[in-house]
Amino acid sequence: MRHRRTVLAAVAFTLLSVAACSDDAKQPTAAPAPTESIPAEAGVGGPEVTEPPATGTAKPAFTKNPDGTTNRSGAPRPATGDTTISAGGLGPYKIGVSQATLKSTGLFAGAVAKKSCTGYTGATGLARFGSPDLVFYKGRLLYLSLQRGGPSTAKGTMIDTAVADVKRAYPGGKQLDDWTGATAWLAPHGDYTLLFAMKNDKVAVIQAGMAEPLQFRFTDRQGC
Repeated sequence: MRHRRTVLAAVAFTLLSVAACSDDAKQPTAAPAPTESIPAEAGVGGPEVTEPPATGTAKPAFTKNPDGTTNRSGAPRPATGDTTISAGGLGPYKIGVSQATLKSTGLFAGAVAKKSCTGYTGATGLARFGSPDLVFYKGRLLYLSLQRGGPSTAKGTMIDTAVADVKRAYPGGKQLDDWTGATAWLAPHGDYTLLFAMKNDKVAVIQAGMAEPLQFRFTDRQGC
């Protein structure tokens, strides 16, 4: 009899456990908390956004260079700044600007014809721009030269900058050598260029203008 009671008690406990489990299964489960929809941002899991390049350039002043050479690439003239010299010039002295325009706005005192150089005239710009030497051909600014401290390039290159620093700043340039042993570093920008003439391993002159005439003038010591 005692054994029968024990078996009945065990069966009753099992039935109660099954019923309890069935009740738990019928309980509704909590809905997951809604997730906030966050739009993807550039650089944070979203698509990469490429900013349009800043142009900072002006349209070419001419397609035929003042000295008769061809502006092959048709690339815009690099932008200029009042204290920053670029391949496009310095401040208002933009390569290709007319001599008459500069004169009418008082940006140089006068122009002097260059001896044995038909069509060429030279002038000196204002002191606040570093007194650049200006060379015009048929009334258009062909190139300018800085031989004094003051303006620098956008990369900080200026008069007395070491040759090694110039090459690091303009790794895409090339060295020029003339027949006297003088050297320069040419940093072209389309049809325009910066030319850094060296002396005692430092920048002695910075020139900005049309690439072809400046390179030829340095290497062959010809031209005006």
